Amino acid sequence: MRIRNMMHDSLATVGPDVTFAELLLAYRDTDSRLVYVVSPEGKLLGVVSSYDILRAMFPFYLDSNLVKALPDDASVIRQAFSGCKGQPVSEIMTTDFVAVGPDDLFLEAEALIAERGVNVLPVLDDQGKLVGEVSRRAILKYLAAHCGLEAGE
Repeated sequence: MRIRNMMHDSLATVGPDVTFAELLLAYRDTDSRLVYVVSPEGKLLGVVSSYDILRAMFPFYLDSNLVKALPDDASVIRQAFSGCKGQPVSEIMTTDFVAVGPDDLFLEAEALIAERGVNVLPVLDDQGKLVGEVSRRAILKYLAAHCGLEAGE
């Protein structure tokens, strides 16, 4: 079973020069766990996860005890956002990503997902262009639909 049979191709993409504010809008409007940073030619340059976004907004030293001392209102979010809203996505994105091809076997994707501790992988064509993503959830849904189970079993 090939990745092309279970990948999604409705993805959020941005260019490397967009700001954090534009990135946050793209993330808000996607169902994916990632926003993909692509060149004008569509080649994948990096990925931005929810963790990357939160790390950019909130200091690394913020821990559960310190959070208890913060006000419980939107001012904390607005203040964090104001400090990074103009930051280019190229400073936030992760460039050390692993990808698969549409004709790779789904078990290869699952092995890479497990090895890297991620839940989703970009799918690239032979020229390095982003053509989709495959998630652990998509793999499991595909397996459930094709393992021969009948309703009620």
